[in-house]
Amino acid sequence: MALLRMLQTIGGLVVFMAQVARATFSRPFYLRQTLDIMAILVQRCIVPVGLAVAPVGAVISLQGIAVFKLFGAERMLSAFLGTAIIREYSPALASVMVAAQAGSSIAARIGTMKVRGQIDALAVMSVDPVRYVVVPGVLACVLVTPLLSVVTNLLGILSGWIFAVPLGGVDHGAFMDNLTAQITPMDLWVGLGKCAVFGLGVGMIAGYLGLNVGRGAADVGKAANDTVVSTIVLILFTDYVVSMALLGAGL
Repeated sequence: MALLRMLQTIGGLVVFMAQVARATFSRPFYLRQTLDIMAILVQRCIVPVGLAVAPVGAVISLQGIAVFKLFGAERMLSAFLGTAIIREYSPALASVMVAAQAGSSIAARIGTMKVRGQIDALAVMSVDPVRYVVVPGVLACVLVTPLLSVVTNLLGILSGWIFAVPLGGVDHGAFMDNLTAQITPMDLWVGLGKCAVFGLGVGMIAGYLGLNVGRGAADVGKAANDTVVSTIVLILFTDYVVSMALLGAGL
């Protein structure tokens, strides 16, 4: 029975993803709803995401400078710091915080609409609930997550610079030269691409669980909680698979 339920869930999710894809690229487009959700997500996520990623740069510098000093290669710290922040830590942590803050909020909003009968009312008025309710949330997650990653990249590198240069004694010129020399456009695109994929996963899972919520308030809370757990697991697993694939391809 458990296997059957899992297969039913996977099948339902695949059908739901096809519905979202079709609704995303066909009229009408609800741009206003998408922009409103994007604004809400930025307001809710910018501070938690910044607080989550900024200390990572400081920790990398504190731990890394001691190791690099053993080999007289303190000037290479910035290259390691930038690559780690831009390709790995910033996309993963930013997406996890978006899942916790935005994913749960989207699932709860859609679930509440379902419980109150607003989703059924949209269908009665010949308004596609997936197009009107789900697609704006998915697009908002896909667009906002990379934007947040750009901010967290800057915060992570800045905190790393503070602990490496003024506090760690690393030469500022060497720090910046190696940072700009080693960080390539590919690193930036990899980080932003990961964020877009992770944001897509957050939006899809939140929309699916929100639309398939039960009939009570407790079910809405469960959908929000399941969204956070499912998306974090998905983000970490996908990050591992993508990172291994990129390493295997030499990128």
